[in-house]
Amino acid sequence: MNGSEQATGATIFSDDLVLVERALRLTPGFAMWPSAAMQQVLAISTLGRYSRGEIIASEEGPKEILAVVSGYIVVERVQAAVHRSVVALLGPGYVLGFTRSPEDEEEASHHYCFRALNDTVVVHMPAAQVLKVLDEDPVLWRDMAKMLLKQVRQVFELLLSQGIGSFQRRIAATIERLALLYGRKVGGETGLCLRLTQEDLAALLQVTRQSVNKELAQLAACGAISVSYKVITVLDIDALKKRAMQAP
Repeated sequence: MNGSEQATGATIFSDDLVLVERALRLTPGFAMWPSAAMQQVLAISTLGRYSRGEIIASEEGPKEILAVVSGYIVVERVQAAVHRSVVALLGPGYVLGFTRSPEDEEEASHHYCFRALNDTVVVHMPAAQVLKVLDEDPVLWRDMAKMLLKQVRQVFELLLSQGIGSFQRRIAATIERLALLYGRKVGGETGLCLRLTQEDLAALLQVTRQSVNKELAQLAACGAISVSYKVITVLDIDALKKRAMQAP
């Protein structure tokens, strides 16, 4: 089954159920939920598996809470049903879908679409039913609110990295921020690995791939990163941070 079939209500397999609970327990908003509340959420959850470029969800579709298990979601701002611009990149552990109310939708001139950057696994939960479980136990809302506030700050800082200063500063700051949020040690690697292509980074920063390639070469030359097929490895986070601060 592809992601869209699972997301529209296919029966979740037992192995997937284990994966969903494990993924939710790794997010602070769901980590301390009692078993009864967690079982209610698991009963309504589905697991979507998506390939690069597939649409995962849209604010124009069913209202859902999404939790990223693996891979990355590209958030696109869609205006007038035609113009699209990349806004943010969300990785494993991120939970989204709590941020827009019906009142917002009545006045909005745009909406957001969520697309798979690479092979991505996402938990889908109907928003109304998740909110019902939360409303039955205000203590659960406390942990969820703390997590959402932290995530909002992370996205805000990422947006600042992407949008302020020269291109040299923006690319260094963006890679640093993404590495701290989503970087992983792989095998014997000593650095933090990000599964990003040059095209992905160019789309996020709204520049050409050639510009990204040139600047990545300079960052590699000063020992801050290394670049291989679909992977950017941060070798020296301090050097990367220094580069971001020194750039005009």
